[in-house]
Amino acid sequence: MNNIAPITHYAIIGGGSAGWISAAILCRVTAHLPCKITLIESPTISSVGVGEATIPSIIDLLRFLNIPQTEFIQATQATFKLGIKFTNWLTKGHSYWHPFGNIGKTIDGLSFYQHWLAAKQRGNKYQYCDFSPNVVLAEQNKFAQAQQHQKNILSHSTYALHLDATLMADYLKKYCLVRGVIHRTAHINEVTVCEKQQITNVILDNKEQLDADFYIDCSGQSAILIDKTLKVGYQNWQHYLPVDSAVVVQSKNPSQRQPYTHAVAHQHGWQWQIPLNHRTGNGYVYCSKYCSDEEALATLTNNITEPLENTPRAIKFTTGKRDVFWYKNCLSIGLSAGFLEPLESTGLYLIMKGMLNFVAMLPDSQFQQARCDEYNRQMDIEFENIRDFIIIHYSLTQRSDSAFWRDWHNRALPKSLEHKLAVFKSNGILMKNPQDLFSNDSWYAVLEGMKMRPTNLNPLIYNSDHQQVDAILHKHTYLLAQMIKQAPSHEAFANALHNNMLKANS
Repeated sequence: MNNIAPITHYAIIGGGSAGWISAAILCRVTAHLPCKITLIESPTISSVGVGEATIPSIIDLLRFLNIPQTEFIQATQATFKLGIKFTNWLTKGHSYWHPFGNIGKTIDGLSFYQHWLAAKQRGNKYQYCDFSPNVVLAEQNKFAQAQQHQKNILSHSTYALHLDATLMADYLKKYCLVRGVIHRTAHINEVTVCEKQQITNVILDNKEQLDADFYIDCSGQSAILIDKTLKVGYQNWQHYLPVDSAVVVQSKNPSQRQPYTHAVAHQHGWQWQIPLNHRTGNGYVYCSKYCSDEEALATLTNNITEPLENTPRAIKFTTGKRDVFWYKNCLSIGLSAGFLEPLESTGLYLIMKGMLNFVAMLPDSQFQQARCDEYNRQMDIEFENIRDFIIIHYSLTQRSDSAFWRDWHNRALPKSLEHKLAVFKSNGILMKNPQDLFSNDSWYAVLEGMKMRPTNLNPLIYNSDHQQVDAILHKHTYLLAQMIKQAPSHEAFANALHNNMLKANS
């Protein structure tokens, strides 16, 4: 066996969420390896800092990094998120839920969705999300955590966080610095590339030369290394997802903070409402082909009821991804790797997943191409699966009140999504894809929310005893109703958690 030299120096270009999540994961897995990590952060370029809604993978990240959850929640002014409520997407005035966690449970080895829909055809009154603990809690602005040592109706319930992305980056920065990550504040003036198309060093604005074995590009949309230096191409997906702009602003909290993200569709896009402990994050994502920046700002501010706390700002983006994410001795993470609109709160997840996939393929000095190719294959799947899931929120709309929504009636779908929907339409079965971020329960929730149902069911569903199935459905909703009676309000739960931590630290 050949002795191949390990990587001895990683350089991360850029801070913010992408840079500090990357540094945290990298320093965690290389803690006992003889290598150093340097993060170079611009003194003047601020991060986008609007990735305030997360998915349950944020809790997995905290466990991976051995970060106490309550400490992190206090440091990031976080509140809890049980899912997303979508309003005005199918038609004006209509709402539906995409909750986290399981919805119902399998019966006779077949999906709960199939049994629920068969019961619906028999005249059963229950809606699909009536069987989601998270929806039942969210509709009453309540919150409860599953206790790992207890088996009950909440056992498969999960949650995410609403958090301040800037405070999260600050927290992870401290986490990294005490673990030996070197932090430099400087501009990158020049990048040197050798004849093998590998980066050899970067020249800082004070003329200092920094040499590393491997470079991680977290420089955002400027993509200093992967684009400007290495010229790796970018696949534009605007023809699938045409929104390309956002205006964002912070406001004071309402008297009751809801335990979910609210995504409200408007004439040319949609608005998010994300309540944190100390304020609410708001944004309007829209397509500039149909809407001016001034109209977008007016739409956003006219739909915020509480006083604003800062000056609104505009963000421009191009939905898509890099041709490859890992090229030679450079890895792109965050906005330098690609962008998918924040409808399903996947921005921080893609940063985390990009780094976790990377450390699973951790390179050595030989940079074997097979590892690089497998990494790029896996990340392609991640981006494409999330893209397809986002598209169904739009493509099944019945709205025709603006050109933006009318165009969705005829917009071409990716072949992968076309096939998945065709199979579902035929028998209610979703193609099993073990690498799909979103579970079958998530797909069923959104498809039902957008009123897409199959023309037939799996024939095996009719082997079950209908009376027993109806009894199971009734018992499930009864247990959920009893749980709700005991659950505290989200406002009380969040306040108690933050107040208790403040007392403990005083």
